[in-house]
This record gives sequence, structure tokens and C-alpha cells, in this order.
Amino acid sequence: MPSSTSIESLLPPLKPESLQCIYRLQRYGPSVENRRYPKRRSAAVAVVLFVGRLGDLYVLLSTRAGDMRTYAHDTALPGGKYEEGDVDAEGTARREAYEEIGLPMDREKVRKLCELEKFITGNSLIVTPVILLITDHTLTPLLNPSEVRRLFSMPLSAFLHSRPSQIPSFHYRISHRISSIPHWVIDSIPPPPIVNYSMDDGEVGGKEGRFYQYRDITWNGQGLVRMHRFLTGREGEGVRPVYGLTAAILIRSASIGYDQQPDFPVCAPGQKSMSERIIYEIRSEEGPLRRALESEGLWDDWKDDSQEEKKSVQSKL
Repeated sequence: MPSSTSIESLLPPLKPESLQCIYRLQRYGPSVENRRYPKRRSAAVAVVLFVGRLGDLYVLLSTRAGDMRTYAHDTALPGGKYEEGDVDAEGTARREAYEEIGLPMDREKVRKLCELEKFITGNSLIVTPVILLITDHTLTPLLNPSEVRRLFSMPLSAFLHSRPSQIPSFHYRISHRISSIPHWVIDSIPPPPIVNYSMDDGEVGGKEGRFYQYRDITWNGQGLVRMHRFLTGREGEGVRPVYGLTAAILIRSASIGYDQQPDFPVCAPGQKSMSERIIYEIRSEEGPLRRALESEGLWDDWKDDSQEEKKSVQSKL
């Protein structure tokens, strides 16, 4: 268990808004969930924060290795699926962050602030974001080249804004903290394919290459879901934008921490909430989430709600 030492006393000088952000995240807790999720469809990601030189909060992001089976070269948060031995979502997030970027398992050097509500991926994984704060600034990342090609940072507040001019210290880099990593780990990767964001797809600003854009997509037959996209400022080096689930998690983290809604609409018209999307996937009798619940003997946790929702839908027909 972490000691009673205040986090503030362990950190470099903080801007007042950064300190308040940390305190809000410490106090945050989603609604208590009494129902269990299948372990084989569970995952966690680590939202790793640290204090920059000017007192702002930054989040660590990585470029996935090019030979990964899924999402190769994408910008991501450290994370992955549950494995035997993981006690909980925090355990999964910490283990993955240790394996991918060498983040210490020491809970004094890397403090847990909170967990967010669960998210669902396009392939029906239930993902728990765990927000961590580095309090030991002597740490040096150690990247696992089979999983991670590059490590960089962005201001957490960036995910509340549609223009970089609104973001403090947007060009701050952590390259001075990763100078000891072998050159073959941090060399530039090949540039990703160009993605066209036309006005019909919901582009903000009307120009290719704007810092923030979005695209509304149809999500597994559930209607529209807004996919957000943020440039990192490193696209010329082959770094892909922050997109999709990673962007959604960081928008939510920043919104809670800074107690502020983004200056862009978060949801598409008529978009279902994350909990509604999870319930929909659970109701799908042929879906992997439903099959996993049944195989792990957890369907009783959910079937009553599922039956009630079916009755409600039928009554409206």
C-alpha cells in the first residue's frame, strides 16, 4: 500500500490546475459494479501521467511495434488482456506497462490515482483504464522492442481542445529522458498510410492535417459512434495520430481531471452510452462477450437485466 506521504510533496512544482487535476482524479470513482465480467474478454490500459518542466501534466504514449498482430505502428497506451496471476485491472495495467515500457511495479514510485468506467472495443473486449502518476522522476523507460517502437508524451489537457494554440507546452518532449535507450528502439518508423478526412466524414476545420478531427462510424449495428483523432506533432517522423479507443479514454481522463468538457462534441447524434453498448454486446447471443460470460458461469449476473431490456424494447414495438 502507498504511504500516507502526500503526492504533492513528491512532485516537481505544479501549476494549480495540474494539482487540482490530480486531486480530482484521486477522488474519482465510477459507480460500483456488482456484476462480473469474463476474464478472457477483459483487458486494462495504463494512463501514465507525469509532471513536465513547466508544471503541466503529460501522458505517456507509445508507438506499437510494426510486427504486432493487431494495430501495428498505432499510437497506444500501455495495456493488454488479462492474464492468469493478475489480481485485478490495476494488476493487468501495471504488468503490461512494466512489460512494454519498463514502468516499475513499485506502487510508491508509480501511484494509482483512479480507475475509469469500462470501455468496449470493436472486438468485444472490456477495457478498464487505470490512471497512474509517476512520482519518481529518476525513472528511465526501458522499451520492449517486440511490442513498442517509440515512447513520447502529450499534455493531458490536449484532449480537451481542437486547436494546439489552446494547449500549454504542446511541443514539450521527453527525449532527454530516453537518451539511454538504444538508437534502434527510437529510430523513425516508416510513415503510415495517408487517411483522408473529408468534410462528409465530419472533419473539423475543413483542412487535411488539422490537430483535431473526428469520424462517425456505424458500431456493430448499434448506430453511430464518434471516433476522435488528434495529431501528435510527430507525424513527420512516422508517428500516427491518437485515434479511436485511446483518444476516447484520454478525453474522458482529461474531462474528469480538469472538470471541463471538451470544446468539441464528444458523441455522434443519438450515440449510445458506453454502458449501453456493453449491454447490447452482452445481449447478442452469438457474440464473443456473451459466450465468454456463459463459459465462465457469469451469465446469472446479467440475464435479469437482459430479459428486462428485451421486454422494454418489445413493449415499444
